[in-house]
Amino acid sequence: MRELMDEEIERLARLAVEYGAIGCSVAEIADLLIDKHPDLRSAPFRLAQVLRSAFGLSVHDLQYVTAWVQGEISMETLEERLQVTR
Repeated sequence: MRELMDEEIERLARLAVEYGAIGCSVAEIADLLIDKHPDLRSAPFRLAQVLRSAFGLSVHDLQYVTAWVQGEISMETLEERLQVTR
């Protein structure tokens, strides 16, 4: 089961990198991934793993992503926070 989850994270990380290559921001990529894979909304830690694997995000960045998924901050705030930490 763990292998299956690891494969899923790797597959989604590759997809995230492809989105990044066409000019999407990390916040937009998070939104696209949740749109295409709604189960990630209920598993923000998995989304965080995907984004960390794809982009090497810091723990702080991942906390912002989780806060956005949980509705604690807006997409605009997420965009601002991720840009500030780059």
